[in-house]
Amino acid sequence: MKDPTLKSARIFIVDDEQANIDVLSGLLEFKEYTNIYTTTDSRLVVNLFKEINPDIILLDLMMPYLSGFEIMEKLISLIPEGAYLPILVLTADVTAESKLRALENGAKDFLTKPFDLMEVDVRIRNLLQTRYLQLQLQNQNVILEEKVTERTVELKNTIVELEIAKTKAESSDHLKTAFLNNISHEVRTPLNGILGFSQIIAEPDLPFDEKQEYLKMLEESSERLLNTITNYMDISLIVSGNQEVKNSKVDVLSFLKVQYESFKDKCAAKNLELILKIPETNTNSTLKTDKELFRKIVVHLIDNAIKFTTNGHIIIGYAFKESEFEFFVEDTGKGVAKVSQERIFGDFVQENFSVSRSHEGSGLGLSITKGFVELLGGMISLESEQDQGTRFYVTFSIDLDDDTERL
Repeated sequence: MKDPTLKSARIFIVDDEQANIDVLSGLLEFKEYTNIYTTTDSRLVVNLFKEINPDIILLDLMMPYLSGFEIMEKLISLIPEGAYLPILVLTADVTAESKLRALENGAKDFLTKPFDLMEVDVRIRNLLQTRYLQLQLQNQNVILEEKVTERTVELKNTIVELEIAKTKAESSDHLKTAFLNNISHEVRTPLNGILGFSQIIAEPDLPFDEKQEYLKMLEESSERLLNTITNYMDISLIVSGNQEVKNSKVDVLSFLKVQYESFKDKCAAKNLELILKIPETNTNSTLKTDKELFRKIVVHLIDNAIKFTTNGHIIIGYAFKESEFEFFVEDTGKGVAKVSQERIFGDFVQENFSVSRSHEGSGLGLSITKGFVELLGGMISLESEQDQGTRFYVTFSIDLDDDTERL
């Protein structure tokens, strides 16, 4: 069983080699850790440590500017007396002298480069379990207060980030550059997973159950990479004006039943109830539209609802209202802040540009959805309240005098 407390731990990786950081970050994300912070510049560690307040540090020893030994010496005065802060040393230097010096400066464990990914996972989990047990023994009330404070800081940081993102949106070129830098992560991470877990699976002595686990991770990495590339292609076609529209008659009810079945298991895995809501007086209604583009609109909206909903339900449904067809997706998720609602459908926009991201994804889903909706001659809108859920609407005008539009 996964421990949600451990999965929310703040993990700080310090290594001057970006390749090492990518491998470690990829492993941690696939293990569902959600708060991962990194730096390749040892000079920034002390200031970042104060901002992050990490639960564990993965620290390289041999780095330019400041060595791992020097960093540990500087952090000693910042760690409260009696606190257990695990420092996992990552080094190719396995001499007894180096180990002794690192232990004297506060290191709790060692890993030798190159990494064994399975060993990395186990050692991090063990160190985090020790830290959380120690914190709980100190004072349960203190832990609760710290978490409240932490959430408040995160909320303030989110507001600041949204204001910064809004300012950047006024400059298209700068915003596109920031966006492309951000989503490059979505290509590297699954690719690192594919390469890393392929090597592990090839090990002849790997137990069958572990091989199955890593095979699943490999499949998830491949699917994530494929979805990312598909999204890039879709947004490119939309922006360049090269996306073709091929209209045909779509049986809306049958179509949505297929989508309902395809997402039912994914919702069940998060303990979410998926509900298909159809008109009480359901007639054999057919919509004339591009079936593939409409499918992508529906998939993006449902997938978005699942991603940002942790409990409750998701409702998908439709209605024919006078001269309009309306499709909607409703969730009981965290909602969308008012300041984000004004720009959430904008091209090349992400709601969160922070280093530590709670959800994977390039942030292209709603931009693609809006682009496809407009290509089909429709409109998309939303109603949302913070922590109260969100309801997305997609509407298309139909001609009731034309029986090819609605049967």
